[in-house]
Amino acid sequence: MKLKGKVALISGGARGLGRAYAEAILKASGKVCLCDIDSEEGFRTLNKFQKTFGNDNVMFVKCDVTDHNSFENVFKQAKRKFGALDIVVNNAGLLTEDNVRKTMMVNSIGVIEGTQLATHYLSKESGGQGGVVVNISSTAGLTPVFYMPIYVASKYSIVGYTRSVAQNPANKERGMRYTCLCPAFTDTTMFDKKWSDEGEGPPPGVSEEEKKGALHLIEATGVNTVEEVVKGFMLLLEVDDNNGAVMTVTKKHGVQYRHGKPLSHKL
Repeated sequence: MKLKGKVALISGGARGLGRAYAEAILKASGKVCLCDIDSEEGFRTLNKFQKTFGNDNVMFVKCDVTDHNSFENVFKQAKRKFGALDIVVNNAGLLTEDNVRKTMMVNSIGVIEGTQLATHYLSKESGGQGGVVVNISSTAGLTPVFYMPIYVASKYSIVGYTRSVAQNPANKERGMRYTCLCPAFTDTTMFDKKWSDEGEGPPPGVSEEEKKGALHLIEATGVNTVEEVVKGFMLLLEVDDNNGAVMTVTKKHGVQYRHGKPLSHKL
C-alpha cells in the first residue's frame, strides 16, 4: 500500500508507539485520526502534529475502546472529516495484572471490536475502499511468561483472532487484509524504569521473584527502540500480500515474519 493520501485510525495514539505509528504515516503523506482515553495527552499530540503536518491531515477523538459506541463514534467522525478510511491500527493496550477484566477488555475485546468496526467501515461490501488492519500484540502473545499470565492471555488472543479473521474467504471480495505486530520490550512509557535494574522495587502486584524473571528475559532479548518497531509496522502496511502475517520485532533478531511471510518481500 502506498501511504500518500491514505487515512489511518489509530487507537491508543496519544503517546508511545501509537503516536510513533501516527507520525510515520503522516511523514509518508498520509492522514491520521488519533483516538485515546487520555484526552489531555491526545490534544497535546494533536497540536504538535498539526503544527508539523497541517490541521487538515490529523484529528483527535477521545475514545474508550471498551465502550462500543464510543469506539464506533471515532470511525464515524474520521470518515466524516476525511471521507474515507484505509488503515485501522488497534494499538490501545494495558500492561497490568491487577485487574483481569479491564486488561482483557482493553487488550482483547477492544482489538476484536476494533477489527469488526474496521471490517464494516473499510470493506468494499459496505461502500468502503478496502484496506488493512494492524492489530498490535506482543512477543508475550507468542510465548508463556509466568509473571504476567493475564497480559499474556490478552495478547495471545490477538494473535489467534487476527490469524483466524485473515483466513475468511470473503476478504478478497471485501478488499481487506489483517496483520499482527508483536514487538518485544520497547523503550516507551509502558516500559519504564520499574522493569529495569534502576527501579526501586517491582511494580504493584509483582513479587521480587517475578521481577527477577522479567529482568532475566529483558537481558536475553534486549529492549527495542521505538524506531525499530516503527520499521516493522511500516513494512506491514506497505507490503500488499501479507494477509494473516504475524511479525515480531526484537532487539536481538530484528524484524521477522513468524507467520504469513509475503512472497513479494524479503527482510
